[in-house]
Amino acid sequence: MPLLLLAYLAFIGLGLPDTMPGALWPVLRADYAAPHAALGLLLAATSTGTFTASLLAGRLIAALGIGGVLAASVAATAAAALGFALAPPFPVLVLLALLGGCGGGAVDAALNAFAAARFAPRHLNWMHACWGLGATLGPAMATALLAAGFPWRAAWGAVGLVLAALALGFLATRGRWQAGEEEEAAAAGPRLTALAVLRLPLARRQIAAFALYCGLEAGTGQWAATVLVESRGASAETGSAATALFWASLAPGRILLGFVVDRLGADRLLRAVLPPMLLGSAGFALGLGAPFLALLAVALAPLYPTLMARTPARLGAAAAAHAVGFQVAAATFGAGVLPALLGLAPLAAVPWLLLGLAVALAFLLWRILDGRPAG
Repeated sequence: MPLLLLAYLAFIGLGLPDTMPGALWPVLRADYAAPHAALGLLLAATSTGTFTASLLAGRLIAALGIGGVLAASVAATAAAALGFALAPPFPVLVLLALLGGCGGGAVDAALNAFAAARFAPRHLNWMHACWGLGATLGPAMATALLAAGFPWRAAWGAVGLVLAALALGFLATRGRWQAGEEEEAAAAGPRLTALAVLRLPLARRQIAAFALYCGLEAGTGQWAATVLVESRGASAETGSAATALFWASLAPGRILLGFVVDRLGADRLLRAVLPPMLLGSAGFALGLGAPFLALLAVALAPLYPTLMARTPARLGAAAAAHAVGFQVAAATFGAGVLPALLGLAPLAAVPWLLLGLAVALAFLLWRILDGRPAG
């Protein structure tokens, strides 16, 4: 199997379990007689695992190689999903969520590092679109199985089997992922240590950009419906539809702009999407309607994969492995913490705070693209 195709399938596989806890929580909670807040424990455990594994990704790649990390980490996500299917005691579910987060974070960082070094930017955009496909297929498959009379455990079992097949694919191709790694490492020189990478001003700016990006994306997606319904008087249906439009615009945006990025140039594309990003965020803050949410999503769509694709060229191959891991960790932090902090503000202020995140992100990206120090 071509490695590029396996990478696409892996991103679909990454997305499958990510949205399953929320989709299955109503029936899972009933079986465990757990309070609604217990879902937060599963999500926090997953985020903790993802963050930790992403931080350590550079060391794992150095110790096991890309192929070893991919095979072991996908196997960990498969084991976590299959463990869920056994319906163990709830504390064990939390530990399994931690294991799944560790596996997913390591796979995410390793695949991004490999793809950034080997593939054109359009492929990273399409890979991240594949994650969106997986995130959509997971709940859809769960819904179909529940409608057919199967228990929620069957959905986790199906996901676990898909991930186990992927793990076997990575194990079978392990040597091909390693091919050329030694020569590239020799050409790049000794890999920088994690602390040495963190001392690079440009690396720190990129890490901050990933945190701001994911805070803006997740914050908009999580708060849009609540703002529209409870602050602006829209119906629940309108709020839900606007949120769906936002998320639904991300994957097509990555697919369409993936056709453009190599022709236009990665940095030119990054510059080109900043004005519509600001316009979309400002339109939402001013209450100008759901189309501005769609504009914001399309503008955001290429930022994560394209900035990730440029990391080896911008920071150097010796720093890339650690830098990519730190960037994935920062993205996890931004997506988890910044939307939560927005909940501390008055609801009417949330869209304006999101606009502030967009302005800060645009400023930081202009500094990164111009190669000037921030500050």
